[in-house]
Amino acid sequence: MSNQTIDERSEAVEILSPYPENTGSGDSVLANRLQSLDGASLALFSNNKLNADHFLNGVGEYMEAHFDTSVTDVIYKNVATSPASDELYETLGEYDAVLVAYGDCGSCSSWTVHDAIQLETAGVPTVVFCSTEFTALAQFEAEKQECPGLPIVEFEHPIADLTPDAVRSKRVTPDICEEAAETLTLPPERLRELYEGRYISDIDHREDVSFGACTI
Repeated sequence: MSNQTIDERSEAVEILSPYPENTGSGDSVLANRLQSLDGASLALFSNNKLNADHFLNGVGEYMEAHFDTSVTDVIYKNVATSPASDELYETLGEYDAVLVAYGDCGSCSSWTVHDAIQLETAGVPTVVFCSTEFTALAQFEAEKQECPGLPIVEFEHPIADLTPDAVRSKRVTPDICEEAAETLTLPPERLRELYEGRYISDIDHREDVSFGACTI
């Protein structure tokens, strides 16, 4: 048995933090936004989480009813906990903007942000929808991946266990739809003012941020 004391052994343990060290600094890969939503084509991109399609369809219906836009049928990736394929990124890149849903757990929130950043880097404006329990994590991910100001629009948690009708009536609200629409036309510097640090600025203890397991 080792002669080290408990304190001596504990000093040899390296604790790694999942949080970014330099949030809020440097440039951002945010794409330039649209001049107007008039005539814009919007892609609805589902990460295949439960109810993501019902949520996106509800948002899409609002967009078509209130703006002069055309909205796709829902486009799906295979698994929420992995990136989309290059072919899928190319398909989404053919649209003027992409609405991505949704993050409501640790891994799916991270990969949803990852997908959005790939599109932003390619010049496609995106909006990420995320539940209130995981917006802080999503924002940490965006800022760590050089995309401070990524528009993350939050809705009330939970969503996966709701009925489709409840998703449309209780989660797809005019407020989040209007916010999403606005982010598609604001310049990147204004998005950084609005969203950089938005969900994490009032967190005193980072360990309070959820890193829950993903349920598909």
